[in-house]
Amino acid sequence: MPQPFTLLQLSDSHLSADPAASYRGENADANLLSLLPACRLLAPDGLVLSGDVAEDASEAAYERAGKMLDGLAVGTAWIPGNHDDQAVMAPVFDRLGFQAGPLLEWGGWQIVLLDSAVPNRPEGYLDEARLAPLDQLAPGRPALVFVHHQPLAVNSPWIDKYPLTEPERLWARLEPETVKAVAFGHVHQAFSGNKNGIACLSSPSTVANGQPGSARFTLDPTGPKARWFRLWPDGRWLSGIVSAG
Repeated sequence: MPQPFTLLQLSDSHLSADPAASYRGENADANLLSLLPACRLLAPDGLVLSGDVAEDASEAAYERAGKMLDGLAVGTAWIPGNHDDQAVMAPVFDRLGFQAGPLLEWGGWQIVLLDSAVPNRPEGYLDEARLAPLDQLAPGRPALVFVHHQPLAVNSPWIDKYPLTEPERLWARLEPETVKAVAFGHVHQAFSGNKNGIACLSSPSTVANGQPGSARFTLDPTGPKARWFRLWPDGRWLSGIVSAG
């Protein structure tokens, strides 16, 4: 029986150049570090950083993220978020051996990394060039798509005003026979939904999460979290949430 590929998704760490900086009243470094022991227990084969690694887009924040995540998984991949600066993070992550894709082959699955970040804008967008990797997917083989911005409403008004704009451009390219799930960050909460027969799953933040359904960001006291996936080569999969507690 084939063993599943364990993939860990970490999102919205919001590290700053100053490791003592506060983010929504929380310390980003301390909260990420508190989550890592539980993440290691999952023994992830692959790790995807799904954006907003840094709050201030500083080189120091990306360097420190790399040190904290060193050895967590055999392979690490990343996409930028709206708080990141790709021109700053790419050289750091390239040197660390982190992969930008946009297509990876992990555990018999096609892993797609889509960059939805728009400079100086909180909302996201995917133009034709950024959607092009979807045209390279091999039909009949399972695929998991990662994007930073939510491609559908998560029913939290404070963050739903900053979505992936024109999401129909993405959905028109996705075939449920191939794409099993779209995974995203940005929303600072765990969300599970479905669109056109494709699962839609968010990873919560590693620093501060909001209470679902809130009009304004209201801190969830249960602490930092991440999402995990178990991927079998035949297309079966499971997903859940890991927390520091």
